[in-house]
Amino acid sequence: MALRLIINADDFGWDAPATAAILDLAAQGCLSSTTVMANMASEMDLVALRQFSDRVSVGYHLNLILGPPVAPAAAVPSLLGPNGHFWPAQQLWLRYLAGRVRPTELTTELTAQLDRLRAHGLPPSHADSHRHLHLYPGLGPALTRILGQLGVRRLRRWTPQPSYGQRGRILNVFGRISTAGLRGFATPNALVADFSAAQAATLPLFVQGLARARRHGPTVEFMTHPGLADRPGSYLARRTEYEFWRGGTWREPLAEQGGSLIRYDEI
Repeated sequence: MALRLIINADDFGWDAPATAAILDLAAQGCLSSTTVMANMASEMDLVALRQFSDRVSVGYHLNLILGPPVAPAAAVPSLLGPNGHFWPAQQLWLRYLAGRVRPTELTTELTAQLDRLRAHGLPPSHADSHRHLHLYPGLGPALTRILGQLGVRRLRRWTPQPSYGQRGRILNVFGRISTAGLRGFATPNALVADFSAAQAATLPLFVQGLARARRHGPTVEFMTHPGLADRPGSYLARRTEYEFWRGGTWREPLAEQGGSLIRYDEI
């Protein structure tokens, strides 16, 4: 079968540079999908994205580790640190494993986040998660069960990533463990995350990633984090990723493989 490529931009709504870059790439036809941080995106962000929902599939970037909740803080206290914002990823995970996170509060917050997107005319086509939280042992299966109960039908699949450092090696293990949690969801056959491994976004890296992922099947998701500017202290080269997609050099090798861009809601 011919290659079917989803270019998914994570982190819509995180900050102005990421949001502006994703909107521009959507306008230029350089993306086929994005996922929204429902607790971080402003009203203006969501209104702006809706105008492109006929061009890109709009998914849900599940976030329980950055910023404030959408639900009232009093309804989700076990998810929040002393500052009223979510715990960082490792702390949330360890608290969950220790029984210090109430499962009902996970449902409350995920429901509130999804409802916010739906209220803005953006019913989620799929879901992934900030820092791949839905892969974490113990916590991940709980989150995917809730997503299924809330009507999410498509989910990101993690497949082994080379040259991704220690964090990547951990995620590769988490990805294998989490496979059972994907039952009942439609997923791409493979994920390419090379641009998020502290490597420059280049055409050879794009081609290499597609070739590796294509061995798993015809439907491939390419994860990207574009931005008009980099975030201080972040390993992501957001501006380089933005310029790569906008430059369009990736279109020729995709066409040479007989490939096409598809939206997430086409799987």
